[in-house]
Amino acid sequence: MAKQYKKILVPVDGSDHAYNAVREGVMLAQWSEAELIVLTVKDLVRYYGIANYGIVETPGLDQLASDILLKVGSIIPAEFNFKTQILSGSPKREIVQYAKDNDIDLIVMGATGAGAFDRLLAGSTTNYVVNHAPCGVTIVQG
Repeated sequence: MAKQYKKILVPVDGSDHAYNAVREGVMLAQWSEAELIVLTVKDLVRYYGIANYGIVETPGLDQLASDILLKVGSIIPAEFNFKTQILSGSPKREIVQYAKDNDIDLIVMGATGAGAFDRLLAGSTTNYVVNHAPCGVTIVQG
């Protein structure tokens, strides 16, 4: 018998892969009757470097996070209930920590991120999450 998921986390970064992961997460949550949580992380390291990590945030990152979640809302059927969460920091670490702190049963995420740098690193966030998550991870291509 297949595992019944109770909490499914879908981290999103504005990439096409992430939005495809949202669609997959919705299907899995409907099938499992699970709670769906969509998480976006304001990447302070990418935009401000290690020196300013956790110190500086700008309205630009707040707007980017809001825009990402607004698009997620347009993808998910209106009758489907889901939660959203915005965090700040290193996305790969925040995703794993959120999963640990919130008893997540499954993480559904895109294979690569939004930026060319992420693609160059072949999904470094995804690789980190796969290797450090306290639960199963489903990777969604294209």
